[in-house]
Amino acid sequence: MKPTPIHHKSPLAAALGLLALSACVPNLTSPKGAVSDWVPPENSWESVETVPADLKAEGFREGEVAPDIRLLDQNGDEVSLWQFYGDVVAIDLSTMWCGPCQGLAKEVDHVWEAYRDQGFVYITMLPENRSGEVPTTADLNDWSSLHGISAPILSDSVGYAYEIEPQQAWPRVLVIGRDMRIAVNPVIPAEDAAIRSVIEDAL
Repeated sequence: MKPTPIHHKSPLAAALGLLALSACVPNLTSPKGAVSDWVPPENSWESVETVPADLKAEGFREGEVAPDIRLLDQNGDEVSLWQFYGDVVAIDLSTMWCGPCQGLAKEVDHVWEAYRDQGFVYITMLPENRSGEVPTTADLNDWSSLHGISAPILSDSVGYAYEIEPQQAWPRVLVIGRDMRIAVNPVIPAEDAAIRSVIEDAL
């Protein structure tokens, strides 16, 4: 594990981190107004066909409707957060170089399988690979193989993680309710037992 993230951060990642720390963050939320134009992306994950017409992105604070995050997964396909409308969603914000993130990753599929039949999805979102760069599809597949994750793993090429966690204290876990409202952000501590407890409350 590298001693500090800033030494190996790519120019893009460093710039996004500085933007987040200075509160000059780009608007990463979905467009305002009706979502009648929303269409599910083509990927291998379960998906609703439509979302409520009055669903509007608000932000990442508790009680707000989460933005429609759209990123590429380990299969190279676009994934939309809103395609999981009606499910409880946990998002694990981790980096590939982070020791605690690696420990948490080993529990992801156990948690997903425990609650999947109740309408639960566990998403891992990685803003940085081991060199501090935006993860490639190969990186995502390495993470999947190393930790036995079959749930969605997304490359955070946009920088949502730096908006949600400007201090870059990884891992950070948030849980989103079936209506896409943030239920808990962050889960403290970001450990298996606490995550399961929050998920069970949201189901």
